[in-house]
Amino acid sequence: MKRNFTKLVGVAVLAILAVGCGADQNDATGITSNEITGSLKEWEVAVDGATAKAGEVTFTISNKGTIGHEFLVVKTDIALGEIPLDGDHFAEPTDGIEVIDEIGEFAKGTTEVLVLALEPGNYQLVCNLPDHYEAGMHASFTVS
Repeated sequence: MKRNFTKLVGVAVLAILAVGCGADQNDATGITSNEITGSLKEWEVAVDGATAKAGEVTFTISNKGTIGHEFLVVKTDIALGEIPLDGDHFAEPTDGIEVIDEIGEFAKGTTEVLVLALEPGNYQLVCNLPDHYEAGMHASFTVS
């Protein structure tokens, strides 16, 4: 009887592990995806994954705010939220940052797609419209 119970527990553990292997690619396990979905709103940049593998990365970004926003992918080792400002936004270009590409200002309630070839490194995903970066519209992103 005890032997059958041990086998049953072993099978249950294997079943749980098998189910865990099918987890979403952007969950807390650290698995990366190169298909990134996100949103912009006052005063937040939110994405469903903070990492990607080097190569082609697709960002599908929705403006869920009440005003227009833009979406920049910036390669930098500067700490999140610490890019020096030139008045109400950071100057493009600025020492220590490289703006890879952007979705220019787009209207509330719309969705845009940006496909990039990204190299390994540290990035910030930001809105650089006047006062938006300083208000908190930035998220960290890492490519490995």
